[in-house]
Parts: sequence; structure tokens; C-alpha cells
Amino acid sequence: MISLLAPANHHDSHFLSPLVRLGKAIGLDLKLITADEAYHDKDGSLYEQSGVHLVKPPDSKVCFPDNVDRDTLQVTFDDLCDVPMNYIGIEEQGHEFKCAAQPGQCPRFELCAKFRHIDFDNGYFQRILYGSDAVSKALEIRKNGERPFNLLKKREGLEQVRVRSHHGVVVRTTFTTMATLLLELAGTRRTKKVKQKQQKLPLAS
Repeated sequence: MISLLAPANHHDSHFLSPLVRLGKAIGLDLKLITADEAYHDKDGSLYEQSGVHLVKPPDSKVCFPDNVDRDTLQVTFDDLCDVPMNYIGIEEQGHEFKCAAQPGQCPRFELCAKFRHIDFDNGYFQRILYGSDAVSKALEIRKNGERPFNLLKKREGLEQVRVRSHHGVVVRTTFTTMATLLLELAGTRRTKKVKQKQQKLPLAS
């Protein structure tokens, strides 16, 4: 619905905020954006200014928090704890977790603080936890939504296009679209020959 053309020597993340502002200016009710690794909201400025959450693949360079299972993302209090904590929600600049141990289940139950805070990062602990059901649904919607656009892009030969200006993109898109439409028209108007089935005469008795 909206696109911005930028020179190749500018990082894509610089255009995330203008794109969001433009979307809101034309009346789009933006709440969550799924993006690739080129985009980020490390300092939380996008959310503070627009109220829009950004979800992106976890950055492999981000250190994984201590006492978090890499496969299940279950959080424990420390090295001595083996009871996964319950996720409470967002608190200021991070995620809050609470001990899920029942009385008598943990010998340190009366001494443990029972709460743990994990700061927002550019990995799995983004403002919306990357492994959550909400993120999975958003990614599924994006995959289904962009499928027809990808098919059109491949059909019209725009997937590998390399041009140096916005006008070049417009011209290339216009001509490829015209050619595609002409091919579709030609295929629609083509007279199809209908093969007539030969009737078998009944054998004489």
C-alpha cells in the first residue's frame, strides 16, 4: 500500500519511522509491524512516538540472557532454580517474570525474591516476545498477505530489477504491467477450437 524508494547507500532502518508516520497520516490503524533484520527499534523510539510495535527476526549478535532455555525460552530465576517462571508482562523497559513454584516445591521459596526482570533487546526479548503466539500469528498473516505480491513481482520480472532512480522503477513497472495485460487479453480473446465428439452409429442388427 505504501512504498518509499531509497538509495542503496542508506540503511533501510532510517526509513521505518517515516513509513509509519506516512501510514498513520493516510488513516491506517497501525499497531504492529513485522520486518526483516534490516529494521530495528533498539531504543524504543518508534514505539514511544507512534505506539507501534516492531517484530523482527532475533539478531544473532545479541547475547542470550542467563538462565533462559534457548529452545523453549523458559525463564528460571538463577542457576540453582529449575522451576520455570510465569510471564507477567511488560514493565518499563523490560519483561517481568514471576516464580511459579508452589509452597513446598522449592527449598528456597521463603528466601527467593520470586520476580525477575529481563531488559528489552534486539534478540528474542523484544518488546513483544519473539516466540509468543501473537508473533507467530502476525508472521503467518504477513506470509499469506505478501504471497500474491511476490507472485506478481516474479511474473513481471521485477524481482531482480536494478535501476538507479524512482523514474526507472516506474517505467520498468509500467511496461512490464502493460506487456502482462496484453498477454492476458490475447489469451482471453483467442478462439478456442472445440473438438466435436464423433457419434458412434448403432450397429445394424
